Amino acid sequence: MQWQDKVGQELVSALRATLAQTGRNASKQTSDSLRYDYSGNEIRLWGIETYFYTENGRRAGQLPPVEVILQWTIDKGITPDNGDRVGLAWAISKKIAAEGVPVKGSPANGNMQPLEKTLDAVLPNLLRIAQEGIAEDVRQRVFNMVKAVNRA
Repeated sequence: MQWQDKVGQELVSALRATLAQTGRNASKQTSDSLRYDYSGNEIRLWGIETYFYTENGRRAGQLPPVEVILQWTIDKGITPDNGDRVGLAWAISKKIAAEGVPVKGSPANGNMQPLEKTLDAVLPNLLRIAQEGIAEDVRQRVFNMVKAVNRA
């Protein structure tokens, strides 16, 4: 296994744990969507659109999809007193369109920015994995060069 895979797997696992701990993953779809890929030493993280909003909040202005909000109320077990979940989903969607979802500096800050907080927590381990992997790559290349020179 390449060191980039180890770093990617460690990061995805840590983000999934953070989403679960902060209650930002009612349906598990956001967590399940997290993936990574890499090219050379660049590792990219991928996920569904809801991850972006979990990480960055949402600006006011555009109505989020009511069906997504409706599913969220079901996943969270939220039932309005009158039993009208569709009406509740519309009301939440309109409120988000009007006010947005909090971002940094908000009272909800403890539950926001899972990527930033998780990176701060796991960065030493990610660096250790990368250093060990790069060192092993260099060792192997030097070994192969010495072996090739000795055969010549």
